Amino acid sequence: MIEKFRFRKIMSKLQHPNNQKQEHKDNVEQRIPSSISQCEELVKTIFNHSTDMIVQAIETKKGNVLLVYIDGLINKDITDRDIITPLKAQDFDGNYSMALKSTYKTVDNIPAFCTEVVNGNIAIFHENSQDIIIVDFKEWNKRAVETPDSESVVRGPKEGFTESIRTNTSLIRRKIRNPRLIFENITLGTQTNTIVNLVYIDGIVNRNVLDELRNRLSEIETDSILESGHIEQYIEENPFSPISGIGVSQKPDLVASRILEGRVAVLCDGTPHVLTIPELMIENIHTGEDYYNRTLYTSIIRVLRTFGILITVMLPGLAVSIITYNQEMLPSVFLFNLIASTEKTPMPTAAEVFLLILMFELLKEAGTRLPRAVGSAITIVGSLIIGDTAVNAGIVGAPIVIVVALTAVTGFIAPNLSEFIMVYRLIFLFLGSTMGLIGIGTGIFIMLTQLVSLSSFGVPILSSFSKNEMKDTIFRFPLWSMKYRPSSIAKGNMKRRK
Repeated sequence: MIEKFRFRKIMSKLQHPNNQKQEHKDNVEQRIPSSISQCEELVKTIFNHSTDMIVQAIETKKGNVLLVYIDGLINKDITDRDIITPLKAQDFDGNYSMALKSTYKTVDNIPAFCTEVVNGNIAIFHENSQDIIIVDFKEWNKRAVETPDSESVVRGPKEGFTESIRTNTSLIRRKIRNPRLIFENITLGTQTNTIVNLVYIDGIVNRNVLDELRNRLSEIETDSILESGHIEQYIEENPFSPISGIGVSQKPDLVASRILEGRVAVLCDGTPHVLTIPELMIENIHTGEDYYNRTLYTSIIRVLRTFGILITVMLPGLAVSIITYNQEMLPSVFLFNLIASTEKTPMPTAAEVFLLILMFELLKEAGTRLPRAVGSAITIVGSLIIGDTAVNAGIVGAPIVIVVALTAVTGFIAPNLSEFIMVYRLIFLFLGSTMGLIGIGTGIFIMLTQLVSLSSFGVPILSSFSKNEMKDTIFRFPLWSMKYRPSSIAKGNMKRRK
């Protein structure tokens, strides 16, 4: 039976797994019992008799053995074939290296044993032994590699990350077959013990960014990390800025290309979303498909994306400012039609635009949370019926519906900028409705001032206009002409090609 003091000591160590350095007297308190019955009682007490914790005693020719594992995290068929059957064999002589048909390692303290078991490994206690054998037979249900819905492409790899961190590391390793590609393992969350990997290429990575990232991750003190979004919020520099300076992607080829430019990728177990640090503002109009298509087509598409972002951010405020304060900028024919369509509406133009934008955001949110088939139907039908009914009822004018519809469509061009687009769209709408074109100019000044002042891990997010980086901004030059990595990111091994 375990003494209360001893059990309390063990549990305190389990709740602080980062304290690896322990004194000799602490090791004595965590010493493994020599009796199998004591080991079984110890395991059941630590895991509070949890029903998914399997504690299986086996009799062998060289003494009793205790198998400990979590049901649902291991492959039972392989366990029975490669562990249980060899241990029960008549020729078992106590030599595990010969009996076990797999590689294994040993641990000599209870906290290390608990860490291995909750990570999905099998622990083997042997009578009168102070070492615990750990065998890796992990297997659990996981989603297959599929195309991510938010980053679908016409040309290029269709595979996307999954919730399994080991699957994700293999997808990156397949893209970058380089011994200098490093996966640095850390654990975050005192209760969840979530596995996080820092991925970078030694010799190319920006060491300043890597060191700063390590420092920020080491300062995270929380009980749970369940998704990469938790990590992003703990390490970002400006929590109230509409731009975080941290990239997010579900595509291995895109993450691999950013690692090759000197960035650091952060993989979190349990999520397909991978962070890339740092991210420049110009990257939000880039996609992985841009580098698989020819130069002329890619450049035209990037120009369209740039105009689309400007339209979705500025068009509502610009339309309100012109209709309300600067009608002289409109052709007379268009102005007469505009006046005719809005003279019977009861609300000011700014209120009409705000009402329609709010209505669209509500429909989009409802469509996102519902099942895909139902959500698409509700979004389309709701937008058509509500928009048409609102115009026929004289609540809003038809030109305003066109403006908001164009704004909504172009808002999907840069999904990673959704927060930036929403915030500055409202700012431009407010300034345009109160000060006209002067307010629009003020909004542009505010936006540019903030973008210039923002940095991500010491790298300004607008620092993409050096000589070697200008070849891959709004216009993309041929791949053979881009000889150097971005100088704002990579600080060593700058040459891509000789």
